[in-house]
Amino acid sequence: MKRLFAIAIVACAAAAGQAETPRSEYRAYWVETFRTSLATRVDVERVIDAAVRSNANALFVEVRRRGDSWYLDSAEPLTELPGVGEPDEAGRWTFDPLRVLIERAHARSIEVHAFVIVGAVARIDPRTDPLPRDARHVFLQHIWDAEANRPFTGRRQWATRALPHNPRGTSYDGQRFGDDWYIDLGHPDAAAYTIDVLLHLVKAYDIDGIHLDRVRYPEAPIDYKRGERMGVNVGYNETSVARFKARYGAMAKYDSAGYPRSNDPLWNQWRRDQVTSFVRRFYLSATAIRPSIKVSGALISWSAGPHAAGGFESTEAYGRVFQDWPAWLREGIIDLASPMLYKREHAPMERKQFDDWLKFLVASAHASGRAAVPGIGAYMNAIEGTLRQARRARNAGADGVIFFAVGDTTPQTVRLNSTNKAVPPKPKRTNDEFFAALSKGPFAAKATPPPKPFDAGGAVMGFAPLDGATVLIESASLKRTATTDGGGFFGALKLPPGDYRATVRDNSCAFRVTAGSVARIDVPCQVTVEAAQ
Repeated sequence: MKRLFAIAIVACAAAAGQAETPRSEYRAYWVETFRTSLATRVDVERVIDAAVRSNANALFVEVRRRGDSWYLDSAEPLTELPGVGEPDEAGRWTFDPLRVLIERAHARSIEVHAFVIVGAVARIDPRTDPLPRDARHVFLQHIWDAEANRPFTGRRQWATRALPHNPRGTSYDGQRFGDDWYIDLGHPDAAAYTIDVLLHLVKAYDIDGIHLDRVRYPEAPIDYKRGERMGVNVGYNETSVARFKARYGAMAKYDSAGYPRSNDPLWNQWRRDQVTSFVRRFYLSATAIRPSIKVSGALISWSAGPHAAGGFESTEAYGRVFQDWPAWLREGIIDLASPMLYKREHAPMERKQFDDWLKFLVASAHASGRAAVPGIGAYMNAIEGTLRQARRARNAGADGVIFFAVGDTTPQTVRLNSTNKAVPPKPKRTNDEFFAALSKGPFAAKATPPPKPFDAGGAVMGFAPLDGATVLIESASLKRTATTDGGGFFGALKLPPGDYRATVRDNSCAFRVTAGSVARIDVPCQVTVEAAQ
């Protein structure tokens, strides 16, 4: 298949630091706000300076952590972290960190992608820790009933849940996983709320992309029973379970309490579908607003890679947290795939895992005309090991790399890629040393990020007032089907331009698909709007 991105094959730099051939690729950093301050103007300038000194061309900046914002024009409460926005005596921010960072970065031809956590919305023990001060916080509106001092019940409860039969690692009747509370994307209201929050961000700021993190289910207790396949005890939000039972009824397998069995294949696929439906709805909605926006994800690549595991369907990404990101690439609902290949270069097994995942990533992304931008755990490798991984990624055909993270680029100690126990650990080296090594090595010549992938066809999205309905999308020469999500949303991509009709049961609507645009059609047919590129 013809490659979307032209990649020049170059030799690795010699030990003396020979400059490498310029190319179009991502040279990016994650800017996480748990350990990297992004509170003041000085903090913003420090991040920009790091990018400039290391010839980076993109910053993936965390601006939504746990249902809060590092930007003023927000549909959610602002972060309550002290000092953000240099507040005045009344507590009002005197500047907008995201807006200022965008201005400074764009002046240096550096892209800014808003890095947002989707699933986790609180990291708190509500009976011992202070609650959010802003009553509008999603945790107080749809997870924790502050007046009753307990979780909400019924439709108002958005948190996902593990069942009591296996509560290991959970608390609060299975609704808190470790220290985190996750919304369940199988709850239509939770998914719609999160989509609205992110679309507000797309409209309000001149960002180059949205980067989705934790768009999945949390790590959850594993159910083992002799003679049966493994099950994952998560996803049991009452609203999602009710939707599942209405959809599949007696086709599914249930426990004695009437809940789907944790290893039931239909229940597994249901949970994957909820995550995928969220990504599809966000992608189409965001690109309808701004066709140039690049949608990416910080994707799961734990443990053994797809080759060693016997296929992607045997990996933890697919079977443990229900994140089918190769399917997202095939459908075209992400533009950049950035699996977090956080592997120690000096550990032989992890080095093999890195290469396994890397090969799979590049093949999957390029077969779908999307960009492969592996995430490298600089914080866990010596500088030399990190640079080796970056060069291997380049030689494998990746469209750049992204390092975690700009504020912590070297580990506390490391054996410099040696497995010899006689070699003493080395002391921690500075970020400045890392930036200098990049600018003299793999980032010696400046580069521009690749453009957003372009599909020759167009897309359609819309709503029908049904959950799980089949939508027939047809033209004179093509028939496709889509399924509505819990909010009635449906969508389809990569449609050849032309005249179409969407049919849901007895309702049918005509619409036109234009290359590079998202057509909007709601059923029953009322209004047709097309978002022009």
